[in-house]
Amino acid sequence: MSIINRYLFKEIALSFAATLLVLTLIIVGNTFVRLLADASTGNLPTDLVGSLLGYGSLKQLIRLIPVALLIGMMLAFSRLYRDSEMSALRAAGVAPRHFYRAIFSFVLPLTLVLALLVIFASPWLESNTAKLRSEISERPEAAGIPPGEFVSSGSAERNYTALAESIDASRTVMERFFIRVQSGSSEVLIWAKSAVLFIDSGSGERVLQISDGYRYESNPEQGGMTVIRFGEHSIRIPLKNSGEMDSLAAMPTLELWQQTDNESQAEFQWRIAIILSAPLLALLAFPLSYTAPRQGRYSKIAVAILIYAVYASVLGTMRGMIARGDFPPLLGLWWIHLLVLGLALWLLRKYYGKPA
Repeated sequence: MSIINRYLFKEIALSFAATLLVLTLIIVGNTFVRLLADASTGNLPTDLVGSLLGYGSLKQLIRLIPVALLIGMMLAFSRLYRDSEMSALRAAGVAPRHFYRAIFSFVLPLTLVLALLVIFASPWLESNTAKLRSEISERPEAAGIPPGEFVSSGSAERNYTALAESIDASRTVMERFFIRVQSGSSEVLIWAKSAVLFIDSGSGERVLQISDGYRYESNPEQGGMTVIRFGEHSIRIPLKNSGEMDSLAAMPTLELWQQTDNESQAEFQWRIAIILSAPLLALLAFPLSYTAPRQGRYSKIAVAILIYAVYASVLGTMRGMIARGDFPPLLGLWWIHLLVLGLALWLLRKYYGKPA
């Protein structure tokens, strides 16, 4: 690698790393605030905030690599134009192909790493997030029943008030459990030694199974109360939704590639799009960063961000259309990448002429 290539490689790598770090901090901060809000309202167990933050941040980090590369390269080349280093390099006979040699000596290994992350790490992260969400749905906190607090929910016609004195170390069994259910004029009070939330495999609903307790049911018409001692008793109560995960996002890429339905094809092409976007945006960044004398340093960066926003928006829209069957998977997302490639070649010819 020549001195010029090493210099350009260093500039691109440093700018990319700094940009990725800033974007990652923003994403991690936003994710943390959102999860903290869910935990404060009882939708999310506090002991799982760290795991969900880690998985969510890593998923976003993978998607940030292409845009961080674009902005990082724009910043690097904008500085070269500002300090007149680009003019000096071109006057010394450094052609666009020499710049691209340095660019892709960095971008190609990065694209390989990105491909491995998208193909293998991303489904693994989605799968582990889905497992956590499934665990959350069976936690007392998912029903809005934190230990040691009375909680109420429902409507005026049917509502409940519950209390769990404590929750065991596994965070699944509520000990010394009390619940009051009111439906119209009737009222039911239940006290039990323990209660557990679980998913009904038949209906998919969450069920509260209460063990070893007493059921007190009032009878407004006769003015009496019925007392029943039970070993096990189950109640379906309105529970807060912890969110559903997309099973396709967690499917291994090889298995996804073998599927023929529209939704699977849309997901597969989306993963490939994330990988292809890195070299395409790197190809675009060099001619797009061209800055005339006395032109603002950051004007082209705003244009680059706008182009990326349109590129990502069109990809997302077409992904949805393919999944719904409104657009042929054969044409898929490929034509969007060809448009970006055409734009990069057109800008390169416009600012630097025909290749020597």
